[in-house]
Amino acid sequence: MDLPRIISLFILLNLPLLAFAQETASKKIKADKQGFLFWKVNRFDKHGKFHRRWKVYVDEQLVRNGRFKHGIEVGKWKYYYPNGSLFMVERYNRRNNIILIEKFHENGNIARKGTARIIRTPTQEHYFWFGEWQVYDEQGSLSHTETYRSGKLVSSSKSE
Repeated sequence: MDLPRIISLFILLNLPLLAFAQETASKKIKADKQGFLFWKVNRFDKHGKFHRRWKVYVDEQLVRNGRFKHGIEVGKWKYYYPNGSLFMVERYNRRNNIILIEKFHENGNIARKGTARIIRTPTQEHYFWFGEWQVYDEQGSLSHTETYRSGKLVSSSKSE
């Protein structure tokens, strides 16, 4: 893997963490004036937190697309590889802070599927994987299953 690809992958993997640092970032980012009335993208609420539809671009390439509700990610979020193909889909459940995650290989086939959770306190937010994750090879065939507890891999079993 070449260096630009490694850097791009590192940036994509850390994009969810950027949303958690919104207190300082919201003062630096200006709302996008595209759209009509409440369909405008990249807006803030009256407290300066991310709100409604957000699209994040790097060098004019869409890398992240989803919705915030008063600073908290809600609904479906999509992340993209630098070539524009789908990298990951996250589905946020507001009631129990569980996130259903699907990651994809660059060829479009599923790479892994599982769940994550966000624990929010007034001082920090902790994002971690938990439960069973199905891992797939580049052809989309189930390779093995990994089990996580509080973000740590506790077991891995080969699929038959």
